This record gives sequence, C-alpha cells and structure tokens, in this order.
Amino acid sequence: MARQETPHTVNIPVLPVPEAFDPDMLFVECGHCGAPIFWEKGRTRRLLNAVGIDPLELDASCVLITDSCPLCGGKGRYTVQIYRISAARSARHLFYAGNA
Repeated sequence: MARQETPHTVNIPVLPVPEAFDPDMLFVECGHCGAPIFWEKGRTRRLLNAVGIDPLELDASCVLITDSCPLCGGKGRYTVQIYRISAARSARHLFYAGNA
C-alpha cells in the first residue's frame, strides 16, 4: 500500500506596512523666542501636503521651527522649516517646508 503524504503549510511572514507619523503631532516652536506654537488640527498636515512632504519621511525626532510667532509680533506669513533632532543634541536640517 502506498504511503500518502500530508500537505505541508508554509508560513511566509508578512512585513508590516509602515504607518505614517501623524504630522499634527510634530512639535512647532518659534525660532526667535522658543515659545511653543499651537496650531489648529490639520494645519501641519495641510502645510506638508502643500509642499509635497510625505508623512512616511517624518518621525518623532522631527520638529517645525518658525521664524516668528504671535508673541514675537509675527503676523500673517512666516516661514517654517523642518529639522530632525539627533541624540547628540544637534540639529540636522532635513528639508524646507515653505511658507505657512
């Protein structure tokens, strides 16, 4: 009598799909006085979308720095830059985000 083989199951690991960092969780700070800046929900996401920055490029080490804030007398348009902060307490410029 012939021996019947049972089928074998092969498990192939599925890599997780990277989740984008929520841009609205980025810390925003005035580059002049250091004050934190609180924007309405969705503003950071809209700004980054407008200049073509993919949220997959961001993580918790990124911070937005503006060149003015309401406390410093800034009104209307101002520039925003994104920096990636390293563990060595220095900032490395990541990319320019444009005008807010």
